[in-house]
Parts: sequence; C-alpha cells; structure tokens
Amino acid sequence: MAAGTVQTLFVCVASAFPQVPCPAGMAIGTVQGYVLDVAQAANIDASTAPFDYVYAAGLWSLAFTFVLSLYFVSKSSGTILNFIRGRG
Repeated sequence: MAAGTVQTLFVCVASAFPQVPCPAGMAIGTVQGYVLDVAQAANIDASTAPFDYVYAAGLWSLAFTFVLSLYFVSKSSGTILNFIRGRG
C-alpha cells in the first residue's frame, strides 16, 4: 500500500530573472517529490513519535531478566545432571 505518490511540484529557486509569485531574486522551478496521502497521516505520525524511554527500559528489563533466568536454570540443570552422572 503506497503512502503517497510522486508528483511534479513548483518551487522557488534562485534566479537572475525573478518571477512574480516568488520572493526577490527567485523564479519558479519544478522538481519531483513524494507527496504523502492524507489517509496515511496517522501511520506517519505514529512512526515519527518521540522515543519512549520508560517503555524501552521495561522491555530491556524483561529481556535481561529472561536471559538471566534462563542462564541460572541451565546452570542448575547442568549441575543436577552432572551429580546424577557421578561427575560432581
């Protein structure tokens, strides 16, 4: 799904021959630009929202706790298996 379209845009560019709608020393020029669709504004705004440090810290804490717990469970499982095998 496209968020916009490529269109030809009129802009003011520096020129020795000024034209009426532009400020002094500028003339009308054309460029191609990607113009966003109004219906996609909510998606664009959501993707450019400010970074939420509290939420990121919560996710990082959860991931770190999971990895640490997995390490301790694996370590204790290895200790128990080595004891059963008679190596410990």
